[in-house]
Amino acid sequence: MKRIIVLYLAIAPVCAITTTGAHAVTKCVALNSSTTCTSNDSLYLNHADWAATCTTNGVSTPISGIGICVNTEGGSIGSISTELVPSSISDNNRYCWCRMISPAVSPWVFEAPFASAGTCAQRCAYRCADAVQNYAGWRSSLFDSLSD
Repeated sequence: MKRIIVLYLAIAPVCAITTTGAHAVTKCVALNSSTTCTSNDSLYLNHADWAATCTTNGVSTPISGIGICVNTEGGSIGSISTELVPSSISDNNRYCWCRMISPAVSPWVFEAPFASAGTCAQRCAYRCADAVQNYAGWRSSLFDSLSD
């Protein structure tokens, strides 16, 4: 009987520590229309990914995203979509769309049409990084659907 009690006392604190720690993790990030962002956009030429540091009320948050080229024209820059499908004819994929993937996943935001699919592939992520840094309306499209 003494062995069971000693074994229980040896295991019980470990279980309590493990379960308590898991409930204590919460991450809050404020990204909204008053957010400003900076990016070294030239780093993202010929890449699919992009990144920036965004600041809201003095709190800086690194964000990252991806840019893809599809055959879906977005209409005006800053338009959003929840789903995009590239064309099986690669030359048709000349419309650049951007999405934030960290710290949250945003909808796709239309950035630009390009004259060719090749130019789109080279410059899309660059344009995403440029847009998040320089265009407040585009940033709002990226952040407005995120819930608090």
